Amino acid sequence: MTGIHQTGNLWRRAIFQACSIGVLAIALGLTVNQFRPGGLPLTGDWSAEGRIAQSMVITLAEARKFCESRSAIFMDARSLEDYREGHILRARNLPMKDVDEHFDSAMAGINLEETIIVYCDGEECSLSEELAKELFFRGYENVKVLVNGWSRWVEAGLPTEKG
Repeated sequence: MTGIHQTGNLWRRAIFQACSIGVLAIALGLTVNQFRPGGLPLTGDWSAEGRIAQSMVITLAEARKFCESRSAIFMDARSLEDYREGHILRARNLPMKDVDEHFDSAMAGINLEETIIVYCDGEECSLSEELAKELFFRGYENVKVLVNGWSRWVEAGLPTEKG
């Protein structure tokens, strides 16, 4: 009976020690992460803005200034049908779903260094993010994303066109 009792105590002690080591390792890891430069975030931001690199996100006010000064190219990532129903003034259409098919015609005359503002419609719409990454991958250096661009643009009463 004493052998079984001693074996049970050994197991409890081993489990306690393993748990203690795990808790200490987690505490040490969190402490190091907190104080190191560029520590990893402990929570995620799953909003539309959070999915996109902050350097790529542009505010509505900034996009408006680019539109008024005509110093950026606006690129609509929505379908051709949605684009024809209405789009930002002077925007070009490059549907993300058909990017390879329409790339050359949509990007004709745009230099790699020009500012390109990509948008789609809706908080959950990821087409603009995907198109922005595609353009960046293809060498366009200054690509911005106007999150929920079409809805916000229309709600603000900014210039649009159809066709």
